[in-house]
Amino acid sequence: MTLLLDILEERRNEAEAGPPGWQPAWDRALDLLAPHLQGWTMTIDGPILADGAAALALALYLLSTGQGPAAVTRGQVEGLLDRCGGTDYDIAPRWEEMLRAAGHDPEDRADPVSACWRQLRVDNSPPKFASEENDFDSFRRWGPAFIEGLHRALAPRFGIRF
Repeated sequence: MTLLLDILEERRNEAEAGPPGWQPAWDRALDLLAPHLQGWTMTIDGPILADGAAALALALYLLSTGQGPAAVTRGQVEGLLDRCGGTDYDIAPRWEEMLRAAGHDPEDRADPVSACWRQLRVDNSPPKFASEENDFDSFRRWGPAFIEGLHRALAPRFGIRF
């Protein structure tokens, strides 16, 4: 079985090709999460946690402009998930706006930060015409990957403090 931390280490190594600040954001995300993910595999909720680690790295990158990812607080990261009176689907445009403000085109396939975002913005919701049986499938992914993943990574069971 593939270990979750092995996948995350690969993603962190790929971040070396990114802009300044991208690698340190990944380093910080793994510093926070790795102690809690020892032995986890890429089964059941492993892929969700992988998305959560990537979303945390992206959030740290976007929020750390000029100060470094260690200066970013949990409250700031959680603030990126605030619906601001809307729905989960109103959150992604704000992240894309922050990406653009940081000099990234979300559709640029050569940009490692944008490539990460494109994986994270995938909506895992079932189609509207899906049977209600999907509602009871506990292994079903729901909603945008970055939201689901980041909520899972920041869950109380991990006790991540920053």
